[in-house]
Amino acid sequence: MSLATDLLDQADQLAKLGPKNPKQANLRRAVSAAYYALFHLLAEAAAQQFAQLCGRTNPEAISLITRSFAHIDMKKASERFEKSELPAALQLPKGQYVAPADLVAVARAFGVLYAARMEADYNTGKRVTRAEAGELIQQARKAFAAWERVKDTPDARTYLVCFSLWETWNKKR
Repeated sequence: MSLATDLLDQADQLAKLGPKNPKQANLRRAVSAAYYALFHLLAEAAAQQFAQLCGRTNPEAISLITRSFAHIDMKKASERFEKSELPAALQLPKGQYVAPADLVAVARAFGVLYAARMEADYNTGKRVTRAEAGELIQQARKAFAAWERVKDTPDARTYLVCFSLWETWNKKR
């Protein structure tokens, strides 16, 4: 199993602890684990893509590349893909880009889970319910399934490249 899959399974386990009175720590960690599951799924896919381009597909190289991705840049790229807003140079010749529905679902889930993780990790005044944690975990699972369907497309490869290059492209528009 991959780290991403293990984290998603861990999120499920944490959300189910304490059947009658779940601890906030477990629910908060469940939300965080759901986010990190999707983060690692996408960061590893992007790292593998970059490593192949460089001809460096050893685990150490992939690990090094994976650690180079910034959460906020991935969030910004996801927001743009969710809205089908690409830099002009990446637009199709005949007009406005429309991201595939599965890619939009992945991008949307990344943004939602990012925000939920920030709340769970840093807003101690907000209580997380088991239902909320369960919904977020389910959204991550759906994003995993959507990614599986779209991951080998040019659109998905462009999405992954945008994790590293979005800010640079934005500044040059």
